[in-house]
Amino acid sequence: MVVSFMTASNGTNKKARARRQHIVPRWLLVNFEDGAGTLWAYAKGRPVRPSGAVNECSQRDFYEYELNGKSTANRYEDWLGVIESDANSVFKAVITRQQLTQHDAEIWSTFVAALFMRTRKVRKQISDGMVQRFKKQTDDPAFIRNMQYELLQQGELVAAEDLKKEIDKLREAMDSSPSFYHVSGLPRHTRSLAQAVLTKQWHTLEAPDGKAFVISDCPVVTVAINGRQIAPGAGFANPNVAILLPITPKAIFVASPPDIGWKTIITAVGVDSVNRLLVQFGHQNVYSNTNSSEMQLLVDLELDALKYGVNTFLPAAS
Repeated sequence: MVVSFMTASNGTNKKARARRQHIVPRWLLVNFEDGAGTLWAYAKGRPVRPSGAVNECSQRDFYEYELNGKSTANRYEDWLGVIESDANSVFKAVITRQQLTQHDAEIWSTFVAALFMRTRKVRKQISDGMVQRFKKQTDDPAFIRNMQYELLQQGELVAAEDLKKEIDKLREAMDSSPSFYHVSGLPRHTRSLAQAVLTKQWHTLEAPDGKAFVISDCPVVTVAINGRQIAPGAGFANPNVAILLPITPKAIFVASPPDIGWKTIITAVGVDSVNRLLVQFGHQNVYSNTNSSEMQLLVDLELDALKYGVNTFLPAAS
């Protein structure tokens, strides 16, 4: 998986490399600009500021790393760009509730999955935690023995010293490039989550007059619904989970269990509840098409309240 996305760092590449890489696609953020082209950006403890989609949710070389003299050289950025472009072509059908072909449904589910996985929050709160658990796990002498046994059951005999060398290389890569674990795992994790999105029933819901959805730098959120019990931050594959993504101030995409009934137009209270959830899932910024003191207060109180691996998306017990 890693090798297919790598190229020699000293190799020639005539295509100019993109250094400023968007974490949330620009075309999606543009949908949340106001009529004058302003995207209102909120952060905890700071005044709301006027901005634009081109200036937000981007970071230099966010999807790049070097390993053993080879560079990713925009391979992941280009791969994500194709996903974004394909999803943009399907967007009109999603927002107008048209019946999607299987191909288009796969495009959109991949977009939703990638949009969850590619964020700073996933890198910081999920990937960092998994790296630390991996290092602790591999410190246990039994880890090598168990791996040897599993390989032997598959008919492959590998010396313990060789296994240790490979594990040390992986740990060194994790230490030398903090983005390695997150970026190299994007394709695999995206495919897995996209399959979970495909199993849900899809809806496009609307905000009523006078209400609007916001979006954040971590825009895909989940909530497990069990009767009247609501639990935010459950895994995509959970059969009771609904997956939500705001796509304009007036529309939100929902992939949910088939037995949950949704009204096309959400109540005003419902929009407030969804926005609170969106803010809680946000990491550093929330974006809106309005400058609102009420939203600023909500961001100050609730931004990043749901922390991955702490009070949501908890790792399975070992």
